[in-house]
Amino acid sequence: YRKMYITGGIGASGGNEGFAEPYFLPNMSAYCETCASIGDIFFNHRMFSMHGEARYFDILEKTLYNGALSGVNLAGDRFFYPNPLESAGQHERSAWFGCACCPSNICRFIPAIPGYIYSVTDKELYVNLFASNEADITLGRHDVRVTQETMYPWDGKVTITINPDGDRRFTLKLRIPGWAHNEAMPGGLYKFTDSIPEDFSLLVNGDPPKTEMTNGYVSVTRTWEPGDRVELYLPMPVRTVVADERVKEDAGMYAIQKGPLVFCAEWPDNAGGRVSDLVLDENPVFSTEFVPDLLDGTDIITTEGYLAVTGADGNITESEKTEIRLIPYHLWNNRGKGMMRVWIPCGNPNTLKD
Repeated sequence: YRKMYITGGIGASGGNEGFAEPYFLPNMSAYCETCASIGDIFFNHRMFSMHGEARYFDILEKTLYNGALSGVNLAGDRFFYPNPLESAGQHERSAWFGCACCPSNICRFIPAIPGYIYSVTDKELYVNLFASNEADITLGRHDVRVTQETMYPWDGKVTITINPDGDRRFTLKLRIPGWAHNEAMPGGLYKFTDSIPEDFSLLVNGDPPKTEMTNGYVSVTRTWEPGDRVELYLPMPVRTVVADERVKEDAGMYAIQKGPLVFCAEWPDNAGGRVSDLVLDENPVFSTEFVPDLLDGTDIITTEGYLAVTGADGNITESEKTEIRLIPYHLWNNRGKGMMRVWIPCGNPNTLKD
């Protein structure tokens, strides 16, 4: 709650491959080792298994989609050891390391992700993560086939078909992520700048079911029949995030989040690569588009901002309007070396300091 990055990465210091003092979270020198992110996923999964609380999966999911997944490129053959949140072009994934823990950890972890989607007790089926899949699950003494259909994390609609081996009574528990009820990340280190209605919707066979909310999971207890259909919708507006004021490196800046994904500005998409000169409006308006031929298919977020020029005294000497384009953080550095940043200054560029 005092030492985690908005990407879920942990470990600010490379010198000791560890933590620094509370709230010290530099972006360009962030260590955020890939192995540490994977270890944090292991840890939060075990904590969930002990306590059954969604907050552990909220951190697991944030780390999975951001801090850990950035550790490997789209081709699967180059790796990050550290995962910084800002770059001036000095960072690049490598094919191998003398200490090769990160590539091997990625290679064992990615195929294991299906094992995190569901959890069970004798009478409860937990849906922890959302991804298209088919799963054969043993629930007590009975078998249940579960099918998920979704475009998550690009879209918040999830359709789940339940096929037990007969009419079976049990509780289906669906995780409602913290970001869907105005919590950027558990612990309050990061907060959304606005508040939206908590209007997720849930239908069973087309009708609203009787539900109960416990520990971040919405529960539906009923006698399930083969072919029962569950539809969950989680709104995914683009949100701006601010850090606790004690995180000095992020003062006066926004991070951009949509669903579980943290976005960044990268050099190929912005103003001749001058990412370090970008400034967001204080109240930015965003548009989102899925681009199938960019980075193997991804959402991009677009907003109007400024391209600022900073003088030697740190003051902005001039600025001009520009379009700012953002991609998911985990996809950066797939198009060569160059500038990137997650935290972007916001406000009137004529009053900002570098």
